[in-house]
Amino acid sequence: MKLLREYIRGLLVEIAIGQCYPHAVKMAQAAADDELDDLSKFKVVHGRVTDKFSGESNLHAWVEKGDLVFDWQTSRGERADGVPKAVYYDIFQPEAHEEYTAKETIINCVESGMKAGPWK
Repeated sequence: MKLLREYIRGLLVEIAIGQCYPHAVKMAQAAADDELDDLSKFKVVHGRVTDKFSGESNLHAWVEKGDLVFDWQTSRGERADGVPKAVYYDIFQPEAHEEYTAKETIINCVESGMKAGPWK
């Protein structure tokens, strides 16, 4: 139980506004060929996250690969290999507004003059 609490506490980091979108684009650029057009393998999500403990809510971007979630806040240290989707969704209660394939993410970034998001 102590390890679980420490893990969850480690996930509760302050939202670094503005860094999540570039991080998602970088992940899209590094996506494998078989992930480029398949939302079930790789998707960039733009939406809103709300910390269930503090109630703080922010617009945010994250990447989902299978049962793992990757975002700017969890990209360092022991969480660099992703956070289980169930844990992420429980703590941050994400509300998806837009979903993009890796290919769509790269195209939107280029077409917007290299703006990493949000695009809508």
